[in-house]
Amino acid sequence: MITIGVDIGGTSMKAALTEPGGTVYAKTRRPTLADREQEATIGQLHDCIEELQELANAESLTVDGIGIGVPGAIDIASGTVFHPPNLPAWKEVPLTDIMRDRWEREVRIDNDANCAALGEAHFGAGREYDNFIGLTLGTGVGSGIIIGNRIYHGERGFAGEFGHITIDFNGPPCNCGNHGCVEAYVGIGYMMRAAIPLLRNASASPLHERARQNPESLSPEDLSHAAAEGDDVSADILRTAGDRLGVAIASTANLLDMTTFIIGGGISGAGDVLFDGIRASASSRALKVHRDRLVILPAALGNDAGMLGAAALLV
Repeated sequence: MITIGVDIGGTSMKAALTEPGGTVYAKTRRPTLADREQEATIGQLHDCIEELQELANAESLTVDGIGIGVPGAIDIASGTVFHPPNLPAWKEVPLTDIMRDRWEREVRIDNDANCAALGEAHFGAGREYDNFIGLTLGTGVGSGIIIGNRIYHGERGFAGEFGHITIDFNGPPCNCGNHGCVEAYVGIGYMMRAAIPLLRNASASPLHERARQNPESLSPEDLSHAAAEGDDVSADILRTAGDRLGVAIASTANLLDMTTFIIGGGISGAGDVLFDGIRASASSRALKVHRDRLVILPAALGNDAGMLGAAALLV
């Protein structure tokens, strides 16, 4: 089966022509034009597909279908996207119908975090595991639950909101309206806002001056590099983030009897200090029956996970 997969992000959309058994024939990308009207973004989507369709024709490949990953809530049955946060002009968009009418092929859409998890299942770190939870740590904390190499959607299609597990009911406010969510601690924005004052007060840290002069330039990867150089403040920030993630991972393992977690996204680039903290925290809190079976791995596909997972929606 040859499919086209598209990952619609807030800044850019990425697309791939693939055979979900492992072959990627071609990739392309376009700016999303998220600050414009709905039609502008959908026009970019059509342009990506048209480019890959022409490449497929040139190679005598038959495109069997199109998969699309979109941020936000999605009615899987109808293929409608509801108010995606990174696409402010979109309200309730019947995206599957729009794409079927234009391309006259099978079209499936899903949440972008679900697609990233499915991409890892077919192409990346999840290939050895039939069941796992894929976490995407970025501005928010998204996740996809993979059972039998397929996405688990729940009763209405909204399963997988790992970022909105409460780990402290008296904790800081989250954008969802709750308090103390995982996302309110380890989403990149939240995490770095908490880190900046600590770095500003740590004159011995190699990140001290950047925290004072140019805090917007700092990322979790910078914390990882500084920790590797012996910066205790950066290491403590990452260990704390890992500890908080581990709390939620242990609770999820206890609830679902799933013990494999594959972690990608921007924060996952923080490296060993973060992952060591996650593993130690999760192991200390999971039920004894799960502890020896916990597997917590970095994702393998980077920014390609979403589009490759979208391509695999039709498998």
